[in-house]
Amino acid sequence: MVKIFKNYFSLCAFTTAILLFTHNADAKVQAESSTVQTNRVSGDAKNSKDFCNEDTTFYRCNDGKTYEILNKTYQKTHGESAEEVAIEVSGEGTGFKGENIIIRDASSADKLEKSFWKYSIIANNSGRVEIEKGAIDLTNGSGVQTGKEGMVYLTGVSITEKGSHKTDVDRHNKNSVFHMFENGGYIKFKEGKVKVANAHGVSFHGDASYIDILDSTVMVEGNASYGFRFVEEQKSENKKKANSYVKERLYTFWGESTLFEGLPRENLPKRGSVNLYNTVLMVPNSTAIYSRKSGSLIKLLENSKISGDLLLKADDGSYMKVSADSSIFVGGARVDESSTVELRLRDGSKWTLSRPKNENLRNSGSIGDSSISLIHITDSSLLFEKPQFSAAGNYQILRIGKGIGEVYKAQGKVHLYLNTYLNQGGALQDQKTDRLLIYGDIEGKTTVHVQSVPGSPGGSTGQGGNREGISIIQVSGEASEDSFQLEGGYVALESLPYQYRLYAYGPGSHLGKADSSQRLVAGNGDFWDFRLENRYMKPSLQPAIKPSSDQRLVPGNSDFGDFRLENKYIKANFEERVKDVVPQVPIYLLLPNALFHARLMDISNQNKQLEIQRTISTGMLEVHENHALFLRGYGGNYHYTSDLSALEYGYGGNLTYNAVEASALLHTIENPGITVSFGVMGSYGKFSLQPLDVEQSKKSAFDKWSITAYGSMQHGAGFYVDGLVSYGLFKGDVLTLLRGKTATLKGNPFSVSLAAGKAFVIGHKDLVFDPQVQVIYQNLQFDKAFDIDGFDIDMGKLDQLLMCVGGRLIKTLTTSQTEGVISFNGRLHFTHGLKEAQSVHFKDTFKLGAFGSSLEAGFGFNARLSSKFSLKGDLVYQHKLSKAGFSGISFSGGMRYRF
Repeated sequence: MVKIFKNYFSLCAFTTAILLFTHNADAKVQAESSTVQTNRVSGDAKNSKDFCNEDTTFYRCNDGKTYEILNKTYQKTHGESAEEVAIEVSGEGTGFKGENIIIRDASSADKLEKSFWKYSIIANNSGRVEIEKGAIDLTNGSGVQTGKEGMVYLTGVSITEKGSHKTDVDRHNKNSVFHMFENGGYIKFKEGKVKVANAHGVSFHGDASYIDILDSTVMVEGNASYGFRFVEEQKSENKKKANSYVKERLYTFWGESTLFEGLPRENLPKRGSVNLYNTVLMVPNSTAIYSRKSGSLIKLLENSKISGDLLLKADDGSYMKVSADSSIFVGGARVDESSTVELRLRDGSKWTLSRPKNENLRNSGSIGDSSISLIHITDSSLLFEKPQFSAAGNYQILRIGKGIGEVYKAQGKVHLYLNTYLNQGGALQDQKTDRLLIYGDIEGKTTVHVQSVPGSPGGSTGQGGNREGISIIQVSGEASEDSFQLEGGYVALESLPYQYRLYAYGPGSHLGKADSSQRLVAGNGDFWDFRLENRYMKPSLQPAIKPSSDQRLVPGNSDFGDFRLENKYIKANFEERVKDVVPQVPIYLLLPNALFHARLMDISNQNKQLEIQRTISTGMLEVHENHALFLRGYGGNYHYTSDLSALEYGYGGNLTYNAVEASALLHTIENPGITVSFGVMGSYGKFSLQPLDVEQSKKSAFDKWSITAYGSMQHGAGFYVDGLVSYGLFKGDVLTLLRGKTATLKGNPFSVSLAAGKAFVIGHKDLVFDPQVQVIYQNLQFDKAFDIDGFDIDMGKLDQLLMCVGGRLIKTLTTSQTEGVISFNGRLHFTHGLKEAQSVHFKDTFKLGAFGSSLEAGFGFNARLSSKFSLKGDLVYQHKLSKAGFSGISFSGGMRYRF
């Protein structure tokens, strides 16, 4: 058995460390070591007939045999004051196999030694205890202790503490749920639960002990109790030197063939190794891992988690290797100058740094400071807990390294999450942010996520430079400009759409070196400083449309260009530098005019639909059908130009719109000289919008549905009036290359159109002139939306009033067939927007570009192939006449069937 166990040791290697809770704990812990040794009860010291007797109220055996005991309760009685251990097994080959084993203190147990077991289980000198299913109730003792090469296996066992009293912070506990004493012990705890307040989770006093905890939950609630504790044991002249194993193998994680990083100094003993599998250890009021003058390994696997008010603390020359594979750490870290802690995160692991909430763990000089000697991160994340308040003292600093060699290594997809109070920055005292300070070299690339703290005011970070903005990461050694990159290239101020970018200053940077007055990282000489700064819009030189000859400075008589920096650009550049917005904002600003234009295309084609219902006959407009079905398809490509400059957030864009429409003539009323008809139209359209000259922008698509009721009145003399009332909805996702989907926008468009005209026969009876005037009112009601970058999209209610004036010239031809008629038409329309400038809100107010004026010219045909069936087609070109407006080309085609 011993030989097998030693072979197991040669495979196990894992680093762990337990943090100290108060500044005066050293003497306390030394006293504990002495107490623990004197309290042990040795089976060799007694010569009792009760040895290996399963019928007694306690069990002690060292005869080299294994006994099986089922359904047994070991309960302490007041009369058995000499017995301090419920189950003790000692000696090679000696074993205890139990099932449904209960260990309890006296029913009226108090803190008197006579009423409780000092130890529930002891396995010593290669003795072995195996228990499946059961419970251990503690009052003021320890749960399980292993002595020299003792082994304990517990499956499905719960360990709880009676009472709710908690030890004061200045009285460190001497009891532990699991106590690894002397050398070479092993504990396997599987599918169990632990909940204690007045005891540590696991204490290591000897050398080279191992514990595996699988599929379990461990809760240590006391404010003076540690989750894992590694401390020096009492020195003994007769003690056999424990570090007889090869040191490199001792400090290699179990299951791995190579050593992770370095080795401790020569004379430092390795106390133990911890492996957690799908296990949660919580120490909400104290330190999860504490080490003093000890070496250790801790490894988390299979979605395990260790969390503490303080995650770890290493003192007095300790050495820890800590690793997480697909697991989680929560809490800060304190490593003194004489100690070393090497941390590794792999396969989706996370370390969330948090500030201690227990006042006794808070050092006024470094409440939010954590330190680690070295960290390797592979496809994992490092996170800073979000502060509850924005004041300067609520942020954290993680210091990595001791100034020698590579101390930060990132491989794969590595993410860093920090919290920053986004303001103007500048002087160090004006900066409020979490920070990563690396004292040494780094390797690899890290994606940085900056989370804006609520209440961040924004503000300009100045003209740009190595003293402007907010320093969030500093590196004293080797690094590069792209070692740290913001996710998506920028971060937006919470509730506002402006960009902050990460700029790297340092040796070899195209921006120049870092400023020494901004230095926070340890060391001297050059260093790297990664700073958050605003990105600003750049004014462009605008050519005059018609340069004046009296302004000519270049020789010659030919035409020349005159590039001028106008006053509004000078003001924006030198007085009120305009902050750049995130790349999705241009789509939000272009969308209202795009929707207005798409609806205008709908109305234009609906008017054409009403034209089909009127046929030319002997110079008069007559209606020849009572019920008819119409189907149309239309679409177009347009370019929008804004009347706002880039510094006023004016953007151009390309619009593509395609739609299908079905309509039905429902009823016709004919009176002498007047005909009135009514019907409905339904349409579905899809349009895409692409801003121009915007970095990282992407074409976004929207769906649009509408239903329209129409009425048409026609006089026998050729005068007519057409009316349209429409209501609908639209919905679409706004996309960028950096963020993907940034928001879903939806809303409801409403429009009313009234058109009037009169057809005149010109010269020949088959040539008709049809002048027309039209007034269109549109209203857009946007639903409120929230952008992925943390600001509200408040487009509100927008409306538009348009006046259209124009006419058609129609030529009708009669085919050889008696029912066949074909007409050709040419059209010219002028459209002008009457609404004044409008705006939308993304907390700040942003003006919208004007809809503008345009001239529309086109031609088309209408072919009646029979009394029931006809076809129609049109091609139209539109050109803007004002500074703002749409230019482009559209087409339409459709059919009519008369019932």
